[in-house]
Amino acid sequence: MSTSRNQLAAEYRAIKRHPIEYLTENGFSIVRLSELTHAPVIAVEYNFLVRDPHGYELEITVEIDRLAASEVARRSNGRISSESSYWICCAERHLATYLWDNDDYPPDARLKVDQLTLDDLNLARRWDCHT
Repeated sequence: MSTSRNQLAAEYRAIKRHPIEYLTENGFSIVRLSELTHAPVIAVEYNFLVRDPHGYELEITVEIDRLAASEVARRSNGRISSESSYWICCAERHLATYLWDNDDYPPDARLKVDQLTLDDLNLARRWDCHT
Protein backbone atom coordinates (compact mmCIF):
# COMPACT_ATOMS: atom_id res chain seq x y z
CA MET A 1 0.00 0.00 0.00
CA SER A 2 2.83 2.38 0.88
CA THR A 3 4.47 1.86 -2.51
CA SER A 4 1.38 2.93 -4.44
CA ARG A 5 0.89 5.96 -2.17
CA ASN A 6 4.53 6.98 -2.77
CA GLN A 7 4.09 6.43 -6.49
CA LEU A 8 0.97 8.62 -6.53
CA ALA A 9 2.78 11.35 -4.61
CA ALA A 10 5.69 11.24 -7.10
CA GLU A 11 3.29 11.41 -10.05
CA TYR A 12 1.46 14.36 -8.49
CA ARG A 13 4.75 16.26 -8.02
CA ALA A 14 5.70 15.54 -11.64
CA ILE A 15 2.33 16.81 -12.88
CA LYS A 16 2.62 19.96 -10.76
CA ARG A 17 5.92 20.88 -12.43
CA HIS A 18 4.39 20.76 -15.92
CA PRO A 19 2.31 23.83 -16.67
CA ILE A 20 -0.72 23.78 -18.93
CA GLU A 21 0.10 24.34 -22.58
CA TYR A 22 -2.22 26.15 -24.98
CA LEU A 23 -1.85 24.48 -28.38
CA THR A 24 -2.77 26.30 -31.58
CA GLU A 25 -4.14 24.45 -34.60
CA ASN A 26 -0.95 25.18 -36.55
CA GLY A 27 1.36 23.61 -33.96
CA PHE A 28 2.46 26.44 -31.68
CA SER A 29 2.57 25.77 -27.94
CA ILE A 30 1.98 28.60 -25.45
CA VAL A 31 2.88 28.40 -21.75
CA ARG A 32 2.30 31.19 -19.26
CA LEU A 33 5.78 32.10 -18.05
CA SER A 34 4.40 32.91 -14.59
CA GLU A 35 3.49 29.22 -14.23
CA LEU A 36 7.11 28.22 -14.86
CA THR A 37 8.78 30.85 -12.71
CA HIS A 38 6.02 31.40 -10.13
CA ALA A 39 6.74 35.12 -10.56
CA PRO A 40 3.93 37.59 -9.92
CA VAL A 41 2.06 38.78 -12.99
CA ILE A 42 2.34 42.49 -13.78
CA ALA A 43 -0.95 44.07 -14.86
CA VAL A 44 -1.17 44.91 -18.58
CA GLU A 45 2.02 42.98 -19.51
CA TYR A 46 2.06 39.21 -19.74
CA ASN A 47 4.94 36.90 -20.65
CA PHE A 48 4.65 33.57 -22.43
CA LEU A 49 7.05 30.89 -23.55
CA VAL A 50 6.11 29.93 -27.10
CA ARG A 51 7.39 26.89 -28.98
CA ASP A 52 6.91 26.67 -32.73
CA PRO A 53 6.16 23.40 -34.56
CA HIS A 54 9.93 22.89 -35.12
CA GLY A 55 10.78 23.11 -31.41
CA TYR A 56 12.24 26.64 -31.39
CA GLU A 57 11.25 28.51 -28.19
CA LEU A 58 10.92 32.23 -27.70
CA GLU A 59 9.68 34.37 -24.83
CA ILE A 60 6.87 36.65 -26.01
CA THR A 61 5.46 39.65 -24.14
CA VAL A 62 1.85 40.66 -24.73
CA GLU A 63 0.80 44.12 -23.60
CA ILE A 64 -2.83 45.12 -23.14
CA ASP A 65 -3.46 48.78 -23.94
CA ARG A 66 -4.52 50.71 -20.83
CA LEU A 67 -7.41 52.41 -22.63
CA ALA A 68 -8.74 49.04 -23.78
CA ALA A 69 -8.40 47.71 -20.23
CA SER A 70 -10.24 50.69 -18.80
CA GLU A 71 -13.05 50.08 -21.33
CA VAL A 72 -13.55 46.57 -19.93
CA ALA A 73 -13.45 47.88 -16.36
CA ARG A 74 -16.11 50.43 -17.28
CA ARG A 75 -18.32 47.95 -19.16
CA SER A 76 -18.05 45.42 -16.34
CA ASN A 77 -19.00 48.08 -13.78
CA GLY A 78 -15.63 47.58 -12.08
CA ARG A 79 -16.08 43.81 -11.61
CA ILE A 80 -12.91 43.10 -13.62
CA SER A 81 -9.93 44.80 -12.02
CA SER A 82 -6.40 45.09 -13.41
CA GLU A 83 -5.43 42.10 -11.21
CA SER A 84 -8.11 39.80 -12.66
CA SER A 85 -7.07 36.54 -14.32
CA TYR A 86 -9.25 37.71 -17.21
CA TRP A 87 -6.31 39.72 -18.56
CA ILE A 88 -3.79 36.90 -18.86
CA CYS A 89 -6.48 34.82 -20.54
CA CYS A 90 -7.21 37.69 -22.92
CA ALA A 91 -3.49 38.18 -23.69
CA GLU A 92 -3.06 34.44 -24.29
CA ARG A 93 -6.01 34.37 -26.71
CA HIS A 94 -4.66 37.34 -28.68
CA LEU A 95 -1.24 35.69 -28.89
CA ALA A 96 -2.77 32.42 -30.08
CA THR A 97 -4.77 34.29 -32.72
CA TYR A 98 -1.64 36.11 -33.91
CA LEU A 99 0.32 32.85 -34.15
CA TRP A 100 -2.51 31.18 -36.07
CA ASP A 101 -3.07 34.11 -38.46
CA ASN A 102 0.64 34.77 -39.16
CA ASP A 103 2.19 31.33 -38.62
CA ASP A 104 5.13 33.14 -37.03
CA TYR A 105 6.22 34.96 -33.89
CA PRO A 106 5.36 38.66 -33.49
CA PRO A 107 8.16 41.08 -34.43
CA ASP A 108 10.61 41.84 -31.61
CA ALA A 109 8.88 39.12 -29.52
CA ARG A 110 6.20 41.66 -28.50
CA LEU A 111 2.51 41.96 -29.22
CA LYS A 112 0.42 44.95 -28.24
CA VAL A 113 -3.34 44.57 -27.97
CA ASP A 114 -4.66 48.02 -28.85
CA GLN A 115 -8.30 47.05 -29.28
CA LEU A 116 -10.37 44.36 -27.69
CA THR A 117 -12.58 42.20 -29.87
CA LEU A 118 -16.26 41.51 -29.51
CA ASP A 119 -15.26 38.07 -28.16
CA ASP A 120 -13.14 39.80 -25.47
CA LEU A 121 -16.05 41.97 -24.40
CA ASN A 122 -18.48 39.03 -24.38
CA LEU A 123 -16.05 37.02 -22.28
CA ALA A 124 -15.71 39.94 -19.86
CA ARG A 125 -19.49 39.95 -19.36
CA ARG A 126 -19.42 36.28 -18.35
CA TRP A 127 -16.12 36.28 -16.43
CA ASP A 128 -16.18 35.04 -12.83
CA CYS A 129 -14.57 37.98 -11.07
CA HIS A 130 -13.41 35.95 -8.08
CA THR A 131 -10.43 34.60 -10.04
